[in-house]
Amino acid sequence: MKKSESTKRNILHKGMAYAAAHGLYSLSIGKIAAVTNMSRTGVISHFANKEDMQVAILAYTEEEFRKQVVDISVDEDALIHLNNFQQRWLEWLNFLDTVSPGKQASCPLIKASVEFKASPNCLVRKFMQDQHLKMINYLTKLAVNCQAQGYFCQDKEPSIFAYEFYGLYTGHVVQTSLIDNPALTLTYKKVVGNLIARYMR
Repeated sequence: MKKSESTKRNILHKGMAYAAAHGLYSLSIGKIAAVTNMSRTGVISHFANKEDMQVAILAYTEEEFRKQVVDISVDEDALIHLNNFQQRWLEWLNFLDTVSPGKQASCPLIKASVEFKASPNCLVRKFMQDQHLKMINYLTKLAVNCQAQGYFCQDKEPSIFAYEFYGLYTGHVVQTSLIDNPALTLTYKKVVGNLIARYMR
């Protein structure tokens, strides 16, 4: 990897860590320069502007999410695949804690969805709309595969499963960012388990 590419990936990684702890909206060129020990000029040379940098950080976060959660969850058995994913999705929050030590981290992708809700024309919001659609489609496909392999009832709607599952996870992220209570994770696992059970044959 070239030095310029390595430097940019370091910026994106530190940006992801900052966004996990503090959110993306407040992340400026100056703040990323401070956390990377670079000059403002050195940081901006890798991006067109602040918004371009923010989108790049989200794209990097999505790439990390695929590596940490999606890719290693795959299994030919649809139910194992689903259970792997729901466990790794939960562990994603632990991974974010490791990249933001000493901070109460949560998912930058979910944070950005809320932070930029009042900015309909910005590139960050458009990126998050696309990311949200990809996630819903992915969760729907997991349910479709469970139906195809005989695990889920045929009269259940996969898109509704995806909507419920996504809603439970985002709710859990909000709860854990506000309340420091380990029991919340156990509650989340129980609720998701109940959701899957409702769709089983």
